Amino acid sequence: MTDPRPTPAQPPKNRSNTLLLALVVLLLISNVILLVLWFQKKDQVASTQQQVSSITSEKENVTKLLEDMLVQYDTLSTTNDQMRTRMDSLQKEVVTLMDKVKRGNYDVHKARKEAETLRKIMKGYVATIDSLNQVNQALMAENISTKQQLGEVTGQKQALESKSAEQQALIDKGSVLTATGMTANALFMRNNGKQVDTDRSSKAQMIKCCFNLGENRIAAAGKKTLYARIISPDGSVLPAAEQANRFFYEGVEGEFSVKRDVDYQNAPVDVCIYWTASQPLSGGEYKVDVYESGTLVGHTTFSLK
Repeated sequence: MTDPRPTPAQPPKNRSNTLLLALVVLLLISNVILLVLWFQKKDQVASTQQQVSSITSEKENVTKLLEDMLVQYDTLSTTNDQMRTRMDSLQKEVVTLMDKVKRGNYDVHKARKEAETLRKIMKGYVATIDSLNQVNQALMAENISTKQQLGEVTGQKQALESKSAEQQALIDKGSVLTATGMTANALFMRNNGKQVDTDRSSKAQMIKCCFNLGENRIAAAGKKTLYARIISPDGSVLPAAEQANRFFYEGVEGEFSVKRDVDYQNAPVDVCIYWTASQPLSGGEYKVDVYESGTLVGHTTFSLK
């Protein structure tokens, strides 16, 4: 007997296989894409790590360079106060730069350039100090040789000691100029134009300061600007004829009364500086200080009645 129920329809096998194949292909494509992205990310991480490693290495190199400079600074020694002050200032710059590099908030390549500049300046100081030391050693050798030749002759021994003291003073003061035999006094002008010394304030029309700018073989030859501060009995600085009358001396800014340029060639030279009064002067003691390159080179006083 035939079964009257209909046979259920079967899904085509070809369609099922096609969907499965498409799914497999999509899965493979996605895996390939993920793999490519993974390699790209890996390359980026490797590149970033290499950059970090390079920056870290450069930071360590700059830090080592600065540390070596500080060690070398500690070995430098000089009796020249001006040079010592400049070296201390430069050493502070090295410490400041090294702190910035260590904190990591400063461009390493910029720090490298600044460190190289500071090292060049330091090399200049090393050469200068070495030159001064060689001069000092030569002078010491000359003193020993001279002492051996002079023996115990009293007069010659005193001359040698005086020469030795002068030579040592030259090394100590380095490039600082020194004025000797400084004098100052007031002047008035006669009708015939002749300048006459006076100690009376009522007659004083000018102030003259004269001195000898001594020999200094270490100082650079050329134009030197000398600034004179004339301080009145009440403590005020006598005014200059020019409006721009301020300059820096001994680390501060102040007024000068008069200035003069001198052609200095490392040999003694006589200098006179004149200040012209614009109002009557008062009686009492006046002080005169003369500066060059911010350093006091001479001092004197005079009085008016």
